[in-house]
Amino acid sequence: MARQAEPAIKSYYFGKGYADLWATIRSAWDLNKKSAEEYRGKATTAEGAWSVLWWAAAIAVVVFGTTFFVIASAVHVVVLLVFFGLIYISFSLVYLTERGYLLLKRYRSVCPHCSEKLDLPHYYCDKCTEVHRRLIPSSYGILHRICKCGQKLPTTFFTDRGRLQATCQKCNGLLHRGHVESRKLFIPVIGGPSVGKSAFLYSAIWRFVEDELPSRRFTSKFLESRDESNYQAVTGQLKLGRVPDKTRTAMPSAFNISVQGPTGQRVFYLYDPAGEAFETAGALADHKYHGFSSGCIFLIDPFSLPEVRQSYRDQLTEMAAAVKPGPSAVDDTLNRMVLSLEENFGLSKTGRATFPLAVVVSKIDAFGLGMEIGTSPAAADGSREDPVRAWLRKRGQSGLVQKLEARFTNVGYFACSALGRVPDQSASGFLPSGVLDPVRWILSEADASFFPQNVRPMARAAGR
Repeated sequence: MARQAEPAIKSYYFGKGYADLWATIRSAWDLNKKSAEEYRGKATTAEGAWSVLWWAAAIAVVVFGTTFFVIASAVHVVVLLVFFGLIYISFSLVYLTERGYLLLKRYRSVCPHCSEKLDLPHYYCDKCTEVHRRLIPSSYGILHRICKCGQKLPTTFFTDRGRLQATCQKCNGLLHRGHVESRKLFIPVIGGPSVGKSAFLYSAIWRFVEDELPSRRFTSKFLESRDESNYQAVTGQLKLGRVPDKTRTAMPSAFNISVQGPTGQRVFYLYDPAGEAFETAGALADHKYHGFSSGCIFLIDPFSLPEVRQSYRDQLTEMAAAVKPGPSAVDDTLNRMVLSLEENFGLSKTGRATFPLAVVVSKIDAFGLGMEIGTSPAAADGSREDPVRAWLRKRGQSGLVQKLEARFTNVGYFACSALGRVPDQSASGFLPSGVLDPVRWILSEADASFFPQNVRPMARAAGR
């Protein structure tokens, strides 16, 4: 398919320059031809020696004039083509330098709305709002180009292209500058229905923004007003003791936070798909962020485990509405996630995903479950096995642990309470506990230079 023309004026050296070269050659040839015809005309009307002289002049113009025309034209063409070639080389070098710099900085563009990876977003002219689809060094200009409205537009990262409004090539969603010109960390929260993903995500963001970042002397801001509004609304609910609303969107937009630290800036992309998205592997095909995840939080509702559900059968009968046990088997959720990685994101049938996977047992505030996990016995060989991992095996999930460590190279085990207590009718605020540990661990595993480690599980995947 032919590439659509840009709403810009082509550089002289890529359009009018060729036309002027051809016009100069044609003009010189026409002048040579006209001179020869004039002499021929005089030769046909003159008599005697004059006729011979005029014919000689006409022949000389044809022979020598054409020879001179060919040589001069060739020199003209060579000089201009060399000059044009230097221009081509210049814009190619600028383009490749920019691509190399962005690659070195690990900047890549991902749409927060549709999760499409963008080689280059579209940009709006800041005067007439025409869309420029390939605003790069090209035949329209090297460092700048001129829009058809006359506005001068930057064409590179180095000349401040990011000041223009960008938009996704696929969904046309508007992109903040931070979506284009920053390093990013992509972290989805995985789990079936009713495992508490939304409560976990917002509780983790709340503690991260208000506790963790200030303690590290980092600063943060929301790139999207939508995310800031959602954050304020949900944390307001949590502070009043109200449970966040259930996520109903199977294909989520990213929740974005820009964080500035001593070693630079990172933009976090956090995803909270509805648990129903994990009830079929096919539903995950459009969750493109799985193809470039920096880390993943795999949330386990302990009361979806058969042994645990049986142990707390009486308590759950009385408090089912408050605890909301997840209906989906954890094994099924994991299998569908792995199957989607195999079918849609290049994981081989026997391969292991390389991004860090934080396995988080949630809802440990219910029925003293946190104390049970914390007092799990040591491994049979006397090693210091992570208590969460040991508790899962004790509760009949050795197969789950084995499968996790067989398909992921880096697995960490954690337990948390996203709310701090079982929801009730009181108006006292929730106080999350343990929600930051898996987030800290993933960030430090994915980008230790930016976020140094201060939490390390005692046992992770075999061989680590």
